[in-house]
Amino acid sequence: MATQLPKITHVLELCLYARHLPTSVNFYSSTLRLGKPYLDTPRMAGFSLGETTLLLFQRGATMDDSPMPDNRGLIPGHGLPGGSEADKIKLKTHFALAVEKAEDLEAWEREFAEKSVRVLGKVEWPKGGKSLYFEDPDGHVGELASRGIWPHY
Repeated sequence: MATQLPKITHVLELCLYARHLPTSVNFYSSTLRLGKPYLDTPRMAGFSLGETTLLLFQRGATMDDSPMPDNRGLIPGHGLPGGSEADKIKLKTHFALAVEKAEDLEAWEREFAEKSVRVLGKVEWPKGGKSLYFEDPDGHVGELASRGIWPHY
């Protein structure tokens, strides 16, 4: 008989790797208007998005294990190498950020045009939702999505 486990409730962290962390922090702070990150170090930056955290990691700065102070544990190494050769590798991670209404995307499309953010595509979904796909400074494929794209959103 299988043991019943506690339910997983939501995605807690979304992690993206940046070639130049200050450029990415500026993009998410200013262009996407997420405000000032609650955590901003040479290694990483963190933004609060409701119950989800957007983490931006400097490429190459997270490859080694990170022991926590006071013997509180260890964060295993992860991510992508840094350096000029490694920075040529283009990893196009996809992520979606939620907006409430399909009409909200029109304002974001105008904002992206004003800020010279490359729009990669648009989709109208059968349930009435809409998506606007864009490229961030590191080539990641971001999506702004309204309600009506999934049965649960």
